[in-house]
Amino acid sequence: MKPSLPSPATPMTDQPLLGPPPPVLDPGSPAAFNESARALADAEITPNLAHWERQGSVSRSLFEAMGRAGVFGIGVAVEHGGLGLDLAHGISFVRAVMREPAAGVCTSLSVLTHLVAPLLARHGTPGQRDRWLRPVLAGRCVASVALTEPGGGSDLVRAVATTARPEPDGWLLQGEKTFITNAPLADVLLVLARTTPGTSALGLTLFLVPADLPGIVITPLATAGLHASPTGRVSFEDCRLPREAVLGRPGLAMVLLAGILPEERLAIAAGALACARWALERTARLLGASDQAMPELAWWDAEIEAAETFVDAAAERIGGPQDQLDAALAKTAGARLAQRVVQDCARLSGPGAYRDDEPAPAMLSALRDVRVLSVYGGSCETVRDTAAAEILRGALTPTQGPPTTTQATPTAP
Repeated sequence: MKPSLPSPATPMTDQPLLGPPPPVLDPGSPAAFNESARALADAEITPNLAHWERQGSVSRSLFEAMGRAGVFGIGVAVEHGGLGLDLAHGISFVRAVMREPAAGVCTSLSVLTHLVAPLLARHGTPGQRDRWLRPVLAGRCVASVALTEPGGGSDLVRAVATTARPEPDGWLLQGEKTFITNAPLADVLLVLARTTPGTSALGLTLFLVPADLPGIVITPLATAGLHASPTGRVSFEDCRLPREAVLGRPGLAMVLLAGILPEERLAIAAGALACARWALERTARLLGASDQAMPELAWWDAEIEAAETFVDAAAERIGGPQDQLDAALAKTAGARLAQRVVQDCARLSGPGAYRDDEPAPAMLSALRDVRVLSVYGGSCETVRDTAAAEILRGALTPTQGPPTTTQATPTAP
């Protein structure tokens, strides 16, 4: 199980680092960006990874360092203080971080890079951007996205029971969220709540909620994987919000999320596949070129390469009509492939892969984390259903006029 988080009185300090100041991301060219991303991960993440895994959480100083480097502004327009780069750069950064099995770290950073910062930049009011986006980009504000509830999972439309009732001076928030990434460190929570009774997608609204408001209780949770990512349960009891807490417009939460979830899911797929590639390369070095398992590893390498190519192609097409389908297929296939590869590599590596008494039990961390990645960002089963629905919708959309009497009408599989 994930180690218990330290009490608030326990300082979360990283291992001391010596040498020059940490690098910043270089957007000058793809090659320069990749090199700077790797240098940043080597300077700020790799030396502290084992410490964070044992501690049960990254430290706030990680967010500050990433903010100084420009990480949280990768997908944010320059006019809003970001780097103005495309999703391919965001995926390159994920791969740089995941050259070691650092899925917990990558998960905590991705909440800001691929969800909170882009949502604020695209849909926030000028006041919301000033209050929240600027400190998020600078790494001074840690953010969480509170979607999942104890009574439901990835089916957000029907599962959300947290309510926000309109009042003359704002909203009254009631409910509970669970398995919320970054919650124990959060300064602001992006909360999904039901503002209209029923189960309609148009009854859900996103709220920007300061984590220190009266009525909010955040409880750290121990989880089976992603040990370096602080995770918590959040309860809201008579939590009063001002009218300007709404992100976007009331009732349009699912529209906003549908526009950003494909980017997050492609980043998850890239991270899962990078974890698989790390396990593959580690196992190949361990076994040596003469081992009889090398042909099996070569086959895994071909599958990973094909999946990574699909993720890259989907990232280039982001913003097009196949966003939901591409992201759903990439996330499901990537997470499942990563599980198979890491499990197989652990088996080939021998009993030592399952030991937790080493200073940095990397293969065991990878085994734990790839299982969680199959659920994170929507379970593979739910995302698979999304892909099936998109495929069916495409099959039922006439491309050359309506079917004639001699043509078969497409039916669901």
